[in-house]
Amino acid sequence: MLSKLWNRISTQISTQLYISYAGAVVLVIIISLMALFFLSQIGKVQQNVNEKNIPEMTSAFAIAQQTAMLVAAAPRLTASTPEQFSTVVKTVDLQADAFKTQLSVMMENQGESEQARQIQSDGVAIIQNIERIKLLVRERFDLRESSLNLRDELQGIQSKITPIMINEIDDQMFYLMTGHRSLDAVQSPRSVHFSEPEFLIYRRLFELREAAVVASQLLATTFVVTEAAMLQPLRERFEAAAGSTSRSLDALEKYEQDGGDLHDQLSGIFEDLISFGRRENNGFDLRSRELAVDDELSALLLENQALGIDIVARVESVVNDSSVAAGEMASKAAAITTTSTKFLLAFNIVGISGAILLGWLLVQRRLIRRLEKISSQMQEMADGNLEITVDTRGNDEIAQLAKALEVFRYNALEVQRLNLVETLASQLQEKNEELAHTNEELKRAQDQIVMREKLAALGQLTAGVAHEIKNPMNFIMNFSEVSQELLEELLEELAKIEASGNTEEEYDSELVDEVAEDLTGNLKRIHEHGTRANRIITDMLKMGRGGGEWQPTDLNILLNEHALLAFHSARATDSEFQLEIQEDYAPDIGEIVVQPQDIGRVFLNLVTNACYAADEKRKMLAAADDESKKDYQPTLSLSTQLVGDRIEVHVRDNGTGIPESALERIFNPFYTTKPTDQGTGLGLSMSNDIIRQHGGEIRVETEEGEYTDMIVVLPLDPVANQVIDTSEESAEDEDSATDSA
Repeated sequence: MLSKLWNRISTQISTQLYISYAGAVVLVIIISLMALFFLSQIGKVQQNVNEKNIPEMTSAFAIAQQTAMLVAAAPRLTASTPEQFSTVVKTVDLQADAFKTQLSVMMENQGESEQARQIQSDGVAIIQNIERIKLLVRERFDLRESSLNLRDELQGIQSKITPIMINEIDDQMFYLMTGHRSLDAVQSPRSVHFSEPEFLIYRRLFELREAAVVASQLLATTFVVTEAAMLQPLRERFEAAAGSTSRSLDALEKYEQDGGDLHDQLSGIFEDLISFGRRENNGFDLRSRELAVDDELSALLLENQALGIDIVARVESVVNDSSVAAGEMASKAAAITTTSTKFLLAFNIVGISGAILLGWLLVQRRLIRRLEKISSQMQEMADGNLEITVDTRGNDEIAQLAKALEVFRYNALEVQRLNLVETLASQLQEKNEELAHTNEELKRAQDQIVMREKLAALGQLTAGVAHEIKNPMNFIMNFSEVSQELLEELLEELAKIEASGNTEEEYDSELVDEVAEDLTGNLKRIHEHGTRANRIITDMLKMGRGGGEWQPTDLNILLNEHALLAFHSARATDSEFQLEIQEDYAPDIGEIVVQPQDIGRVFLNLVTNACYAADEKRKMLAAADDESKKDYQPTLSLSTQLVGDRIEVHVRDNGTGIPESALERIFNPFYTTKPTDQGTGLGLSMSNDIIRQHGGEIRVETEEGEYTDMIVVLPLDPVANQVIDTSEESAEDEDSATDSA
């Protein structure tokens, strides 16, 4: 019986692992019991700290935090608006309640200590100050509302006085100079209207107006005074202005003649202005109270800050005392921890040594090494190598696993031989379908990218098109106005003829012919510029749709228009952009049959690239801060010339040039030297395709850092030389070939 048990132990890995785990569990239990004993000792020390020292420090810290919040809440109350005041008050009340709760907790933890009583006294004072601040802020809101009402009333009085005084002064001046009280009144003798009494009346009216302005300004200044000491001088100056007003009114009544009612008319409105400044709770009184409220609020804020500083200082004292007591407890806990660490370290060394021995003898030698070998053999089988030899020696679980793996290897070889052809055929079919689907997705993605590039180019031209359309519209408006004036002159001339009844004497044939000729010329210019604006809009619509019809086109005009569109588009994008355009168009190239919207897109792309290169060079030279290169002028040269049976269009710039390493790839789709957010790499690729479809080519002459000359070569008869795009037919042939395979 014992021999069988020993054989089982020596051969079965599971039995050996169970025994090893049981020994480890026993060791862990012993270590755990010792740890529990030492932890109970440390827990007693920690309990003392938690029940006494930590609550004291926690409550002290909470009081310091709540004190800071309450002190900070007071300025928020003073700075709040009437709409915000109720919300701020609720928040402050919640903070005050929390502060009172923390004070109660502190008094329970610390008893009747001197520090605790003083902290409570300062805290109550802070809460009382905040309650006073709330009352003062409400009073300030009421004072400001009353001030606003007084301002509105003052503006109403000013709006009544100003027009009346202006009218009366103007009427008096009119009477002085003409003798008429009104336009339909009888003129007074000069000795009456141009007399000293009337001049004195005019003078008193001016004095009344000046007094009204001064009094109004003094009353308005009251609302913005920032110091209470300035209110009394303002009040005295107002009383002086009021006295001046009364004296002027009395003098006006004295000088007024013929029983006039001017004095009675002005007395009422000036009485309103004077009573406004002398009434109870006038602007002076309200502003004085408002400044007093502000001063008291400032004093309360300063007092709260001082109380907060005192509370924080006392809290620091409480925290220091609690920290000393906690330190003593921590020293005691550290001693217990040191003892427990020594015992636990000894047991851990024993446990780790046993684990290392167990891992080396049992796990590493008998388990992991053999499992790694079987795992490696299984990985090779998974990779397709079924010809390896599996070691099946032994009677333990790993040996049984090896025998099962050998059976699997043999069966897999048989299955592999039977299903190899079918598997390969199925995989080939799936790959073909996947390639066909990928090809279709690629075509759709390319079409979408090309369309987005066209729409992006169209969007960039919006500012340029707006500027180009604005010019002919300005011409149309100007010539329309001139034509209208000429037509009025012609009608006046005809009216003279009809009025005289004698065409031979009054008729000016040269003037009529000249006006008619000018009208004809203006109408012709209006028609030309209207046609130009319509052509720009039509070209933009065609460019947005793409494609187009073949039609005779003047390349000089087409190049000029699209160059201006690109230039104005760049100016709209960057206000600092500047460029000198030099043009040299051959007059003898005539019109050739092309697709103008596609060729225009090519010119637009080339000019846009030239503008970008020249402007980039300007920015680099400006950043280099080289005085010798400050005279650099970005320049674009446009020219056309007839060379044999072909037309060459040159777009040359003095910009950054093209690196030699990039020349072979600039016409490749999606290749660009611009930053990723400024180019997609499709512009030159599309332009090259368009020129090739017209039977032409694009050449490049460049020197890095100096210039780039893009040369578009077109035959005189592009229709006869156009290249038919057979890419779709080729794609269909490739699909057919794939299906056949």
